[in-house]
Amino acid sequence: MKKVMVMALMFFVANLVVSIHAEEYGIKDYTFTWHIIKYGGTTMEIQKTPEALVVIFGQPTIPLCALTISPVQANAVGELLKKTDDYYQIQKESEDVSSSDTLFSHNCEVNFSSKQGRDFKVRVKQNKVFGPVVLMTREEAIEIGKYLRQAEQMASFVDKRIRP
Repeated sequence: MKKVMVMALMFFVANLVVSIHAEEYGIKDYTFTWHIIKYGGTTMEIQKTPEALVVIFGQPTIPLCALTISPVQANAVGELLKKTDDYYQIQKESEDVSSSDTLFSHNCEVNFSSKQGRDFKVRVKQNKVFGPVVLMTREEAIEIGKYLRQAEQMASFVDKRIRP
């Protein structure tokens, strides 16, 4: 009988300790990163922290080569990148030795430049004098643009699913 009482008391204390210990956990500081795509050297990620939900794209391993923008801005950049092939064809057919075209949307600018279609580069930056610049090839811009146009839906999905 004493053994049963001692075992029951130990079981009760163990349950009490476990329940108290489990209630102490709480997530107050976190960084959730969803790696969407890596194409060539360019990546796109959705990142959620307690303070913000942002899109990071570019080459994050190289200083000043990745932009951190809102999902709305990312969508706007994606819409501008949809015109990459159009500007490539225009510049390829141009008689100018060097061509450059710049589009603006939501505090971001996208620049298409080439030398009569050769060495075609796409640069994306925010409208600041100094700051990060994402440099991409034509193929990278086209592929990443597809995902940037979905950034708002992806960010909404992350916001609903990640609830610490």
